Amino acid sequence: MEPRGRTRWAIGGLLAGGIVVNFLDRTAISVASSSIADEFGLDLQQLGVVLSAFTWSYCLVQLPAGMLVDLLGVSRLTRIASALWAVAGLLTAVAGGVGPVILARLLLGVAEGPSMVGASKATAAWFPVSERGMATALFDGATKLANMVAFPVLAFVMSEWGWRAGFLFCAAVSVLFTAVWWWGYRDPSEYRSLGPAEREFILRGGARDTDRGGLRQFRAALRSGRVWVVACGFACYGYTINIVLTWMPEFLQREFHVRLLQSGLYSMVPWAVATVAELAVGGWLVDRLIRRGRDPWVVRRTVLTCGLALGATIGAAGGAGSPALAVCWMSVSLAGLAIAAPVAWGLPGLLAPPGAVGAVSGLMNFLNTAATAGGVLLTGWLAQVSGSFATPFLFAVGVLAVGVALYWRALRPASVREAVPARELHRV
Repeated sequence: MEPRGRTRWAIGGLLAGGIVVNFLDRTAISVASSSIADEFGLDLQQLGVVLSAFTWSYCLVQLPAGMLVDLLGVSRLTRIASALWAVAGLLTAVAGGVGPVILARLLLGVAEGPSMVGASKATAAWFPVSERGMATALFDGATKLANMVAFPVLAFVMSEWGWRAGFLFCAAVSVLFTAVWWWGYRDPSEYRSLGPAEREFILRGGARDTDRGGLRQFRAALRSGRVWVVACGFACYGYTINIVLTWMPEFLQREFHVRLLQSGLYSMVPWAVATVAELAVGGWLVDRLIRRGRDPWVVRRTVLTCGLALGATIGAAGGAGSPALAVCWMSVSLAGLAIAAPVAWGLPGLLAPPGAVGAVSGLMNFLNTAATAGGVLLTGWLAQVSGSFATPFLFAVGVLAVGVALYWRALRPASVREAVPARELHRV
């Protein structure tokens, strides 16, 4: 019997690599936040505007990005987008004032808009449902791995050569990825070296290789109440994880007076824990439980809601008495959120109408980034008026409670099975 092949996992690694580059670009502004504030004379509220600029444009392009991914495919769209990542990094590095920094971050938001949506679409095309949990954890886990690596690396670069050097470094990495993507990514139907046994395994397992859609499919997705509830639940997840991503270095520096490089090392720990938790629980364990005969929707709902509930321990970090204790609570919180993430990102590939995986992913990430943009600004304002980060972190606990309720309602096993087409039931 012909070996099944491992090409799909190489593609999964390429998708994860792109997400690592994305989050390296995004994290750079958080690491440079104190230096930028000092150079341009910004207070916390003004700094919040700079930190959230990326999210404004990233949010606005999610719906069109989802449609474009469905219409044009992942390969062509990412070729254009990844080249713009490098341009945005260069523009930030040479910015002469806070205005040009904001404009460069807005460009980066537009350029990186299709990234997570495209990864979700590509995963649905390349992987059978039986491997979808681990495959999704691979690209979403890359977000946590990127944060783990980016904070100390960028903190070192910026400590040695200044904050502008960090953005030059990001631009160089983006150029390298663009070349690798151009050479290495195709959809399964266009990948000439994909073996017939692996191709059959992918397609028979429920992969959505030729899933293309348009305006009609997009409208069908928007009419689904379940899709909207799932998207709102994802926004609650994104609100919390992104305020931690954006504000963690500043929180550690202001609350505990740690230095830039030290804050980068501290920030690495929670993301390392989150990476392991996502791959081991949100990916491997979920797939294993489903393959062993557990009800797929019971597994998914339980992991999602328990992960968000565990994420609520972020409330304890704001009142921690030492940086080590704060990092400990953040590690627990991010581990819980990381466990939930691949299940949430896998839902478009399971629940979206035909031709609308990108559209549903775009809607999810639109609400996610809208919540993030508001959350980054609100966190800066609450920290400014209250004098500490305890209040905004406690507010995030309430947001996660709403997310738990939404997912618990939307993913009731009996009702979900009725919504999924009968021909897909044996696969999910």
